[in-house]
Amino acid sequence: MSFHFTAGVFTMINAVLSIDVSLDRLDVALRTDDTGWQWPHRAYPNNWPGYQQLKADLQTELGTHAAVQLTIVAESTGPYWWPAFYHLAHDDDLADYQPQLAVLNPKQVKRLRQALPEQDKNDLLDPQLIDRYYQAFGIKHAYQFNDRYLPLRFLSRAYARLIHTLAAEKTYLRSLLFTSASEYQRLPPFSHLCGVTSLRLLDEFADIHTLANIPLDDLTDQLRHFSGHTLPHPDLKAQRLHQIADQSYPCPPHLVDSLHAIIQLSVAHIRFLSDNQKTLRRLIEQQLQQLPEAEPALQQPGLGPILVAGCLSEIQDTSRFITGTKFDRKLKSTRPRTYRDGQAAVAKLAGLWWPQRDSGRFQADDRHLARERNSYLRYWFIQAAYTLQRYHPDYADFYRRKFDEVRTHQHQRALILTARKAVRLIFALLHKGQRACREEGLIA
Repeated sequence: MSFHFTAGVFTMINAVLSIDVSLDRLDVALRTDDTGWQWPHRAYPNNWPGYQQLKADLQTELGTHAAVQLTIVAESTGPYWWPAFYHLAHDDDLADYQPQLAVLNPKQVKRLRQALPEQDKNDLLDPQLIDRYYQAFGIKHAYQFNDRYLPLRFLSRAYARLIHTLAAEKTYLRSLLFTSASEYQRLPPFSHLCGVTSLRLLDEFADIHTLANIPLDDLTDQLRHFSGHTLPHPDLKAQRLHQIADQSYPCPPHLVDSLHAIIQLSVAHIRFLSDNQKTLRRLIEQQLQQLPEAEPALQQPGLGPILVAGCLSEIQDTSRFITGTKFDRKLKSTRPRTYRDGQAAVAKLAGLWWPQRDSGRFQADDRHLARERNSYLRYWFIQAAYTLQRYHPDYADFYRRKFDEVRTHQHQRALILTARKAVRLIFALLHKGQRACREEGLIA
């Protein structure tokens, strides 16, 4: 038999499937705790036929054991790990093995390789190194695919990526404008540089200096037309444009057409991204309607659908952060997790915590913010902190107090600390639907 038999008791065999993922292949190694390596190395194409073959071979191998607990370990290498990992977790043919999922940070596995004596680095040995890391360090919590939140997670992450792309394109447009109209940013004629009227103006006029030759009345009428008759005080805007045209560096004549073409392309790109932003926002709002636990957070001033969707899609079911036990350093024993443990775990997931750096009698004065965490969740919390300190006096006071405590990096420090404070509010809203939960005791 392939299972342990001790004093009339059958013991379940633990099997670990380690996967090194790339665009083309799944390099795998299978180990059991009774006989060691079953597969030192096997390679499968990273596609659907390759997955089917891996599953068939895995069933054949594990079928020789009476009782098996399967653990699947892989590095989170870009998007390449996700499809195979998802189907391994959801495949009904593997359900009897109760697969537990472990997703590793590739940087941490790389550091283990650097700490070991020098050896070959190739696809034959990489799955065994992943297995070695898992044996040495393990994981605190198994990875879970929650299908209820997956659509929202993909949409919110796409939205975050689009926002970063849009911000980068607007920054690029600003750099171009200084070459063609150096005073356009120092003497802004409109409240938003990339607003509708401003973009239309930049799209229409190749050289900003030509505006100086347009009479004020005609330029005022043109601004009204560009804005759809919604621009306040167009006559003052026209005067400001004349001032910009008079005081800006003249653009070299041989550069005017090329520079204007680039500006037009940038303006078109910004419009395209802005349209996509509206589309994604509408899709996110539709997904939120299917998640009633988001409703209390949506009613909170300063937290709109985008911020709520981003936080909810990354945190998912809040009860998973308060279930189980935790070792208490003060009590020196294990105890049930509390609400405070839950919100602290969410903050740690987002990287909003400062690891200790002590050794013997030495205690570091400077504790650096953790980095290897969920960068999307950290982004949403920081954005939420920025809006909350504008809508809530208590958050505004907290931000200002932290801002005034130091002389360097004031805004960054105050915003990060305000984000840590916002974790408590958002976790409470998603967990219990109220602004605050009791700090001690069990939360059902």
